[in-house]
Amino acid sequence: MKAFTTRRRIRMSDADIYGNVHNLSMIRYAEDAGVELAQMLQQEHGVESYWGAAEIQASFIMPLPWTTAEAKLSLHIEKIGKASLTLLTEITSEHGTHATVRSRVIRFDSTGNRTAINPEEHARYSHYLASGSRPTDKILAQSRA
Repeated sequence: MKAFTTRRRIRMSDADIYGNVHNLSMIRYAEDAGVELAQMLQQEHGVESYWGAAEIQASFIMPLPWTTAEAKLSLHIEKIGKASLTLLTEITSEHGTHATVRSRVIRFDSTGNRTAINPEEHARYSHYLASGSRPTDKILAQSRA
């Protein structure tokens, strides 16, 4: 399946004292990619969902110098649960891969209550499922009903 791809300009304020993009900034880049995906789905398809981060794991592979013009963010969905998504974002530049960030986000409605992913949303998110990933059988059955 396809990845949601966006770019992030690197600012000096993203850097640590060694001139590399700080690890926390890279996690924020990954969060920004998730927000941009949600905004795009809302604008283009009317999917209105609100997400809260439940868990974040990051692997830092190689420093990203702040002097690099921009970073490329490629987001895939690894898993679609009943009320959650597991997102995997790869952060790269012309220097190679700098980090991967995996986050599990929980869906909320506009009032702040946890709510299930509806079949229309499920279908939209499925376009971004990583190769080899499958939605849970329960969700698959619901979307076919």
